[in-house]
Amino acid sequence: MKPHEYKFVIPHELEELTNAVNTLSTVNEEPVPVWDSMGRVLSRDIIVPIDIPPRPKVAYDGYAVRSQDITKVPTKLRFVGSVSIGEVPSIKVGPMETTYVTTGAYLPDGTDAVVPEEFVDVVGNNEVIINKAVKPWENVDPAGSFARKGEVALREGTVIMPWDIPALLELGIGEVWVRRKVRIYVIATGSELVEAREPGDVINAIVNGKVIESTASMIKDYVNMYVPYAEVIGKTIVPDNPDAIRSAILHGLDQADIVITTGGTGPSGIDYVYEVTQSLKPRAYIRGLRMRPGKPTGLAVLSNNKVIINLSGHPISTLNALTVVVNDVIKRMAGVKIGMPEPRVTAKLAKGSLGDEEIARQYRVRVRRVGNEYLIGNIPRQGSSLTHTLLMINGLVFTRRGQIIREGDYVEVLLLREPPRE
Repeated sequence: MKPHEYKFVIPHELEELTNAVNTLSTVNEEPVPVWDSMGRVLSRDIIVPIDIPPRPKVAYDGYAVRSQDITKVPTKLRFVGSVSIGEVPSIKVGPMETTYVTTGAYLPDGTDAVVPEEFVDVVGNNEVIINKAVKPWENVDPAGSFARKGEVALREGTVIMPWDIPALLELGIGEVWVRRKVRIYVIATGSELVEAREPGDVINAIVNGKVIESTASMIKDYVNMYVPYAEVIGKTIVPDNPDAIRSAILHGLDQADIVITTGGTGPSGIDYVYEVTQSLKPRAYIRGLRMRPGKPTGLAVLSNNKVIINLSGHPISTLNALTVVVNDVIKRMAGVKIGMPEPRVTAKLAKGSLGDEEIARQYRVRVRRVGNEYLIGNIPRQGSSLTHTLLMINGLVFTRRGQIIREGDYVEVLLLREPPRE
């Protein structure tokens, strides 16, 4: 790669990136038990297999009755047994008879309503007095009142959340079809990079002019925390050597759907990532984006539907690319249509301005909460190399090209941690 080549690359618009991402196909599907489906993406609609409940169900602790027997109260009935949740009733209730039932139990045959126990007096071992009349199906969930056989419980493309699982089990669903997890392989490039194995390695690396690898590790941690329908199956460090980079990318492509490289995207003569990626003859290659930070970001779509994403070695640039680029690529390949909720709030810019007429920008900001309002206060320096500023902020603001946010305006913030209350 020539030392001056990068300077003459015209960054692509984000719309061109979207067009390239939209050409990707989704990964294959597989069946999994419902209890193992959290965070997975449905590849088929979930259809209710039977009427739920399959027979009338008790909605209140009390006595199951024939409503026609107690049109006048008080009325004395013969007590003929009990039915609890977890069993199929063997009792058939006849005229002027009743059984005790618990919430969630199936209603015994012959009855059509439940009298709450606080309106019933027990007068002997075999008799009760009903003090309240009830209408047919009062305090009862009729068969099919929760869901009907053939109804759609959840749509294809939905990410399964923890609270979906008990609901699906209640509907009689034990297995769902989901997309397999999108597999990611991360390659950190740079002869200066070393991996910390002991706490003391961090200072030793700084003193000796080395850099502790952290950007690729941040990608893995981001996926683990925010993207349950993907998995990082491998991570490696390679030197600034085109053969080593090419070998690592080919190895990653052999195992994964997406290979992410970090570093090697600058203008110097030792930055080979673009050159190696181009040599693989992608059917589409977006090199450089009109955004900051993260301008060097590249996206290559190969003929076999595999993807190479080139990211800067700076964690701040990579963080922007993760939220703007990588996340969308993974969602597309995973088939996400209804995704996980993101921690976003609308905040008021207390002073200054944000935005750029020429490019899209992502700003690191600090948000505080005053009453029920979120406010953006002091904005730290925004250089891509100032990784330490990530400790000073708790949110990210993204502005489109030409979008200017002025003092007093409201803007959406992606929260990275909980804002302090004042």
